[in-house]
Amino acid sequence: MALAVAAVGALLAAAVILWLPSVHAVIWAWPLILVAFVDLVLLSAPLLGAVIVAARVTQERFTLATGLRGFSWIDVVAGLGVGLVARALVELVAPSTGGLGGGLIPDDSSVMAAMIVTLAGAVLVTPVIEELFFRGLLQRSLGDALEGAGRWVAGPVAVLFSTALFAGLHALAAGPFVPVGLLLGTVAVGLGCGVLTLLTGRLAGALTAHVAFNAVGAALLIW
Repeated sequence: MALAVAAVGALLAAAVILWLPSVHAVIWAWPLILVAFVDLVLLSAPLLGAVIVAARVTQERFTLATGLRGFSWIDVVAGLGVGLVARALVELVAPSTGGLGGGLIPDDSSVMAAMIVTLAGAVLVTPVIEELFFRGLLQRSLGDALEGAGRWVAGPVAVLFSTALFAGLHALAAGPFVPVGLLLGTVAVGLGCGVLTLLTGRLAGALTAHVAFNAVGAALLIW
């Protein structure tokens, strides 16, 4: 049942991504900060909704349903290592250009506010929701569904599949031309977070890795 809910959540997320340009055409005259907030809510809602519904229909506690149970400082250390290595790989292949902050008009407070919402969402909100869905719900439920094939099959297949869907949805959002850095970054983060979750059975490492990856990327864009 949890796997079915994850599939519906993924389909809804894809639909929102495809529908977003139409939304922008309607709200193009809105203040930029509201547009940024709408984007964040719309893109997050299907994934977070799927996680909450899965926890309800399987009658499990939220932390158990997503793998949030337990914590170790090793998770944080390992997560930081994975996140920084993934970011380093991306920067070697497709360096961030930077200068985002310098390109803003000092008096344009609406642009500044929208940028803050977008960057804060990318660092503090999106990584958490994506890890809850892709590693906490999708990878976990797929691994459970394939349990009969043995742990050495179920685990790697679940990691690969969740990574493929994670990268695929990001590529869909990028449009017809997917930047190499985006593709490499999503694959690296997906695999790294997937392996951390598989080895520890917890999400703390994956959450740390994803936040670190996005935070460094945001800092490089502003620098």
